Order: sequence, then structure tokens, then C-alpha cells
Amino acid sequence: MIHVLAAIFVLLLGLPEAFAVSSGPGEGRKANRLLNVASPYLRQHAYNPIDWYTWGDEAFAKAKAENKPIFLSVGYSTCHWCHVMARESFENEQIAEVLNSNFISIKVDRERRPDVDETYMLATQLITGAGGWPNSVFLTPDRKPFYAGTYFPPDPFRSLLSQVSGYWLRDGDQLRQDAEKLAGTIDTIMTRRVEAEEITPQVLKTSADALLQNYDLVYGGFGGAPKFPQESGLLFLLRLAEKDGNKEALDAVSYTLESLLNGGITDQAAGGFHRYSTDAKWLVPHFEKMLYNQALITRALVRTYKLTGNERLASGARRALDYVLDDMTSPEGGFYSARDADSEGEEGTFYVWTEEQIEDALGKDDAEFAKTAFGVSFEGNFENGTTVLHHPKMADQLASQLGVDEAVFNARLDKIRVKLAKVRSAREEPIRDEKVVAAWNGMMIVTFAEAAEALDETRYRQAALNAGKFLWEKMRVDGKLQRAFFEGKAELDAQQEDYAFAALGFIALHDLTSNKAWLERAEELIAEMVKNFRDEKAGDYYMTASLNTFGKAKARTDSGTPSGNAAALEAFARLTHRSANPEHRINGEALLAALSGLAAKSPQSNAYSLLAADMQLRGGAGERQFMSKGVVDARASIDASSGEVTVSVKVADGWHINSNTPLEDFFIATQLSVPGFDNAKITYPAHKKMKLGFHDKELALFEGAVELKAKLPKAPDDAVTAKLRIQACSDKICLEPETADLRIPVHVKPAG
Repeated sequence: MIHVLAAIFVLLLGLPEAFAVSSGPGEGRKANRLLNVASPYLRQHAYNPIDWYTWGDEAFAKAKAENKPIFLSVGYSTCHWCHVMARESFENEQIAEVLNSNFISIKVDRERRPDVDETYMLATQLITGAGGWPNSVFLTPDRKPFYAGTYFPPDPFRSLLSQVSGYWLRDGDQLRQDAEKLAGTIDTIMTRRVEAEEITPQVLKTSADALLQNYDLVYGGFGGAPKFPQESGLLFLLRLAEKDGNKEALDAVSYTLESLLNGGITDQAAGGFHRYSTDAKWLVPHFEKMLYNQALITRALVRTYKLTGNERLASGARRALDYVLDDMTSPEGGFYSARDADSEGEEGTFYVWTEEQIEDALGKDDAEFAKTAFGVSFEGNFENGTTVLHHPKMADQLASQLGVDEAVFNARLDKIRVKLAKVRSAREEPIRDEKVVAAWNGMMIVTFAEAAEALDETRYRQAALNAGKFLWEKMRVDGKLQRAFFEGKAELDAQQEDYAFAALGFIALHDLTSNKAWLERAEELIAEMVKNFRDEKAGDYYMTASLNTFGKAKARTDSGTPSGNAAALEAFARLTHRSANPEHRINGEALLAALSGLAAKSPQSNAYSLLAADMQLRGGAGERQFMSKGVVDARASIDASSGEVTVSVKVADGWHINSNTPLEDFFIATQLSVPGFDNAKITYPAHKKMKLGFHDKELALFEGAVELKAKLPKAPDDAVTAKLRIQACSDKICLEPETADLRIPVHVKPAG
């Protein structure tokens, strides 16, 4: 029967598209039950003539009592095609009459209920071979899907409703059997266990090579149109660049980010990023702006800047972060979810420009400069002669074309951006989805915290702290984390990804501030996650703590964001190196076993799991790492002009590390070396002699803040690695010796 309906779907799409004529939203209509739901998306449908229900027992009970199939529509507030289907079909009185008579209709905000979205998007992909939003799914009263599609034009949609209704009345038992089979397939896919595979450095290199096989040498990024940033893949490649010096990976990420910053996917006037590009060149975007894109792309920019010293990447990161501060930050400190793609009933209207609009906004001289810099032409590159602002060439090439040096070009362009943003602000703005999502806020906190340090910006530090405080104080009810905050109220039990990403945000705040309270909060969230979401047999985690669909969903592969399980693995890995609690390593190893086989077999869709797996197995990367269960915080830097390496070591109160001459042979000496520079001159500070409780002789120890130096015979022309070996001891015990490879890009400034 599924195949019969699929054939009907193909025929229906061949019908000419017709646009419904109806009154405007809400005009002369009574509000339905969506009006008071704390979801901007659901409220967009509050005046539809459809008798919408929210996802819950009331709708399912009514469907069973009346023996009606369920029509499920899943979308989100800034979704362009969701708006189109709403205008064409959900405001259409005739279509509403068919739905109200023959179906129980349910509306779901995928951003509030990712578990529902994950389950039924998989159904759509299995039935049609593709997916997207709005997701339109037909269910039995016991929530099992039997047919699905995405956007339907109004006439085909009306015909489809009639066909499905007829089949339900004539062959309802057959549809239920089809639904049982499909539900079983979905459950198998979501819960299947893949045999664990050892994640070795070679597996990681092979996985990176697999990603790079799909790399676009001309425009950067991966694959063709439509082209998504695929941030999980970028961050995985950056991990290998940080840990192993993988130059091919770093070059691919750097060029991709440069291309993004040049393209129309970047909001050239006000900063920030649109969700994806409709073409392979990053030129014409789908104009919605999602918080998670701001967080993940900007994190990649910050990390790549740290590795390369490329100031253009730093500038792009600052513009994105400033945009989030200006437009996506609530008065309480949390971060809003999104900006829509549409305004004035059309996509992109707010963002595009004509030549005349540029001239009116800037005056003759600046307008000519801007038209060259942003590729503005009379013909345009979008609809009706409008232009999506972009840089048709690299900044140095544009500067040369305009007869100025690059610094002058950038300074003048920054002033022009401000003018354009101010003029544009008078236009009708796309709607902003002002709900605050815990998981996405966790991602954004990580980015602000990392940027605060890398870019030396106190505003970003404060933004990270404000959001962390908001998550902890405003998004928990009776000590229990909630997923969403809207109109002054937190609600909906948090899902697994909320716990994992919020914990990562708190770990980042601990690293930024050295305040142990943030680490304790992260551990509290992770403990709750383990208690309530873990699949004890498999070792991985369900999306929800309770059964909300026909089975418990799992998210183990990356989508627009890293999977919740990958985020959990990263949290376990980071906590293992910052906390004395052995459960973090144990839980991380169990989760790694559950994810490793899938990640190794399909690296393109599991890149963040590979990143987290490497962190679990090989520890930290880069010039700063935590050692000895968080007792030691080590940071390396280099003066590139003199070739002097400095390793600054902070030892926690009540702990020591052995000196380079520990006085007893069986204690491991602190040792610094620089591989490739065997003749480097190493100097250590003066040690202290003291006795520890478990040993009756004096020992030579370092405590508190310690600096170790390595003078290289010449200034390096590439990254160097400071290899630090230590053993940390308290008055009662000594921990296992540990070695960290602190890889230092040559442009990193000296410590202090």
C-alpha cells in the first residue's frame, strides 16, 4: 500500500500548481488551540481554519475514538516552504474542511520537539528517498506512519488528502499493517547496534581523506548545490590540524571559511550567516539565520584563526559574534533561535539591493566603491534585478582593483557596512523566533568563551557568562533542565542534546574563568543525562527520557548540528581530563564503543563523533591542555621572533608536580622538550623542598604557577610542539605520570 500511495504522489506532483484564495491570516476567524502555545511557529498557525492539535494525548485519544488517521505537519518558524504551504493550503477553507472532517491534524515545532522530528523525518526519507520541511506525515491513531512527503502544492495536496481518506475507509487494516512494518524499520535503524571499531590515528586519517574526497577545490566546502556549511566536518578536520598538524585538512577548512566569508551566505551588511547556499558558489543563500549556524561556523573561524593567524577569519568571527550580540541576545542573556528568510511575503527581500538602493544609501563615491566590493550590478544576481551582496574576488584583489591597500579597503568597507545596515533596518524585518533553546545556547556559549580568549574581547567573555547564568538560573524548573524558554517561562523537559550541549557550555566557562562551580554544574547535568537517557544495553543515549512516539528515538548522526550522542562523548572526554570522577571515562568508553563502528563506516555523517572519539582516546589538542584529572592546566606559547617557548603550568591548590630533579629516583621528573629541536636550551624554575604525607624524605617539587622555558636555536617557520611530562602528587597520593603534546602555531603570542 505504501507503494500505491507513492505512485499517487508522483502523479499528483504532475498537476498544475494552484494558489488558494482565502482571507488573510486571522481575518474574521476564531483562533484555534495553537494561539496560547509557547511557540512562535505554532502561533503562526493559530488562525488557520484547520482544527490543529499539539502533539499529545488529547489528539491521539480523539483519533482512536473517531478511528481517523492523523495528519502530522512538522516545521519551524523561519522555514520558507513552511510559510508557502501555510499560505497556499493551511489557510485554504476547502482544504481545512477536508482535514477537519477526515483527519486529526497535529502541528509540531521541530525545534521544540526534535525527537518527533527525528522519528518522522526518517519515515519521510524511507518512503520518498528525501526529506525536508515542512514534513507532512500520515499516521495511524497509535502514531505509526504509513505515508509521508514534504511540501505539497495545494491542488495535489487536496487530492492526496482525498486519496488517503478513501484508502483509510476502504483498506484501513492494510494501512495499519504497512505502518507496523515501517515503524519496525524505523525502530531497527534508530536502535541498531553496530560492532565497535578501534578508532586509531590511521582510521581518523582515512576518515578525513573520505571527507576531503568530496571537497570542492574551486569554491570550498563539500558537495554541490544546495551547499551546507557542514560544520561538524570542518571542526573534525580542524581537530586533526590541531592534534597532528594535518596541513591538507587545515588548508581545506581555511579556504572554505574564506569562501563563506566572501559569499552571499554571509550577511555582508550586518554580519552573521544564512543557513545554506542554494548554489555551489555560496552566492545565493536560503536567507534564514539560525543560532546554531552562528555558533558552529564562528567556532570554526575562531579555531582556524588560532591555527593560521589569518586576520580575515578573525574579522569574520567578530562580525558574526557582534551580530549575535546585537540581534539574537535576549535582555536576560539567553540567545534567540532564528531570523526568518521571508519578509513582505517574499524570501530575501530584507537582504538584497538594487544599484539604485546602494546609491541612495551611500552617495556617489561610497556607492561606486561598494558596488565593486560587493558585486552589485544593474542585472543583479537574484530576483528582479536585485543583488545578494558578496565579494566577487579576494580582499587584496578588490583593494588593488580599487587602487588602495588592503587595510584602507577594509576600513572603508567597515564604515560602508554600518551605513548599509542602518538603511536596511528601516525595511520590514523578517520575524525573529525569540524562544531560547538550551542545546543551541550551549553551543553559542562555547563559541563566545573560545572567542573571548582567542580574540581577547571582554564583551564576548561577558556574553558567555551571562548566557551560562541564564541557562542555570532561568532554564531549570525545580532543579530540572528545560528545553525552551519563551515569554518569561521555561518549559518542556530538556532532551538529551540539551544536557550534553549545556554541559559543554559550562565546561567552556570553567576553562575561561577557572571557576570550579561551572565544572560542577556540567557534572551535575551529565549525571542527570546518564541517569535518565542512557540505553543500558547499548551504552548510547535516547533523545528523550520517556516514550513520546511509537518508539524511543536516538540521534547518532550529525545533521544541521552535531548529534546529541557525539556531544555527550565530547563532554565525557573533556570531563575526564578535568575531573577526578572516574565515571566520566567509564561512560565515555561505553559510548565510544556504541558510536565507533558507525562513525568509522560513515565518516561524512558522523564527523563530530570522530572528533569526540579522538578527544576521548588522545586527550586535548593545541597549545592549552588539562592534565592529571584537571589538577594541572598547561599552556604553551612562543615568541616567534626570538624562538623562545614558554610553558605556563598552573597546579591546583593542595597539589604539586615533581621538579625536574625530584631527589628520589622512583618519582617522575617534570620534563620539557621540543621535538625537532634537540639542542634547545631548557630552563626550569627553582624548586621547593618539602615532605609529603606519604613519604618521610624531602622532595623537590613545583607548586602554584610555574614557567618552563625552551630557547630554540632559531626562530621556527612552522608550528612547534612543546612536549611536557609531569607527575602530580598531593599530600596523600601521586597520580599516574602524564605527557601532553602542546602544539603551538607560530603566531600565538607569548604567555602573559
